[in-house]
Amino acid sequence: MRNKRKALGQHMLVDPAVVSETMRAARIGGNETVCEGGTGRGIVTAELCKRAKHVISYEVDAKLYHSARERLLYPNLDLVNADLFRTSDLHFDAFVSNLPYSRSRDAFEWLATQKFKRAIVMVQREFAEKLAAKPGTKKYRAISALANYCFRIEELFGVDRKSFDPPPMVDSVVLRVLPARTIPKETVASLNLVFSKRNRKASTVAANSGIADLHYGNSRIDELTVSKLFKLVELNTKNVIHAS
Repeated sequence: MRNKRKALGQHMLVDPAVVSETMRAARIGGNETVCEGGTGRGIVTAELCKRAKHVISYEVDAKLYHSARERLLYPNLDLVNADLFRTSDLHFDAFVSNLPYSRSRDAFEWLATQKFKRAIVMVQREFAEKLAAKPGTKKYRAISALANYCFRIEELFGVDRKSFDPPPMVDSVVLRVLPARTIPKETVASLNLVFSKRNRKASTVAANSGIADLHYGNSRIDELTVSKLFKLVELNTKNVIHAS
C-alpha cells in the first residue's frame, strides 16, 4: 500500500512542528468553517477541529477515510469520502490542504471557482514556481495565468522532506492564497483550451474563434499580459456557450 500511495504522490505529513506552523499561518477563528482537502492521517484535521466552529474534510481514499472516522471523534467534524474538486456549492471561510502533489493543479482550478477568505496550501516547490511564473518565461503555464488573475499568493515557509512519510523526492512549500476574483468553471476550461495553443499567435487563435483582433500584434498566447489573455478567454467562453 505504501508504494501505491507514493506513486500517487501521497506523502503523509507527520511533523507536529509543521502542523503548528500551518495553524499559526491559517489563523482559524472560533466562528469559522474550514474546508480541508485531503484528510490523510488526520494530523491537520484534528488541529483544525480544535480551533474552528465547523470542519469539512474530504478524503478520496476509502481506507484513509474509514481509518479517520474511527480516530477523529470530533462533534464539529464532517468527514466526506469523495473527490472535493468535483464538489460545488460548498460554503467555507478558510481552505487548508496538504494534498497529493498530483492534485495541486486541480486544487487551484477549483479554488478559482469558490468564494472564501483565505487558503493555506502545501505544494511542491516546482509547482509554486509555476504559479509565480510570468508571461513569456519558460515555466509559464495556464495555471500561472489563473493564479495571477484569481489570487494573491505569498510563500510562507519551506517544509523539510523528512516531515513526510514516506519522504518525497522534491521540496515543499506552504503558501497563503488570498482570493482576488472568482470565475466560473467554464472560464477555467476555456483558459486551458486557449493555452493549449500557447505557441501560436494570439491574433490567429482569436480569428479562428471568431473574435475580432484585440491588438495582439505578433504576440504568442503565452506572451500576452494576463488581462489580455483573460479577455480572449472570456470571449472564447461566450462563443462556446452560445454555440452549444
